[in-house]
Amino acid sequence: MADFGYYSQKIRGRIDDILCRSLAKRTQKLPAGRYVSLCFDDFPQSAALTAAPMIEALGWRATWYVAGGFMGCSEPQYGTMFTEDDLKRLIQAGHDIGCHTFDHVNCADTNELEILAQCERNTSFLKARGVADLNSFAFPFGASNLASKKLLASSGLALRGVKPGLNRGHADLNMLRACGLQDNHGGTLRALEDLEDLSAGDGWLIIFTHDVREAPSPWGVTPDDYEHLLQAVQQSGSEVVTVGDMVKRLGADSEAPVREAA
Repeated sequence: MADFGYYSQKIRGRIDDILCRSLAKRTQKLPAGRYVSLCFDDFPQSAALTAAPMIEALGWRATWYVAGGFMGCSEPQYGTMFTEDDLKRLIQAGHDIGCHTFDHVNCADTNELEILAQCERNTSFLKARGVADLNSFAFPFGASNLASKKLLASSGLALRGVKPGLNRGHADLNMLRACGLQDNHGGTLRALEDLEDLSAGDGWLIIFTHDVREAPSPWGVTPDDYEHLLQAVQQSGSEVVTVGDMVKRLGADSEAPVREAA
């Protein structure tokens, strides 16, 4: 017997994806050049202990999307999550801190008041730890709908999704494309293909992952594969920028949002 609930959810997700990509845009012309941003979502401690030193050794910095409710926890899929000391060290080292929802709630299945409460709680959590300069937000699970996109666009933060591909020409600051290093993208394979595509012309490639360890989750990557990716980024000659730095470059010249009916 067909699982109509499953198919209904898939259809709704596809509709949400189309609406989010098509409506309520805040487009901005990207500057000439080839850019790469490295990101970590949630974030597992292994990313801070293993990947951050690799990135710093190259003189680069990353963007870390923090869900405050994960601090000091252990998650079945990711292992030990970040500690207060991990967050403090990243801030002191000059990394960019981005916002998630505090409890990593799914914005496509959460009412607007709760989404706002979650974001306000996470912002307060970060400000209490010295993060006063927030420039971007990443949707947990990459899940959004048109209502949550419009709601969070009002924050003025750039919004990042999980739709792979390059941000090229004009980027939608209300739904930035980003490539995940995860099993269904062949680990680093999709990002390496996007990096090759970037070599053909100007654009901005955002790469994100979660844990970085020898036996990663399906949403993470091994240290060797991450090191190989960083070498490919370096060899590409692209400029490595944090998401926050790029948003600041774009901010002064940002175009007016495209207002669309729901």
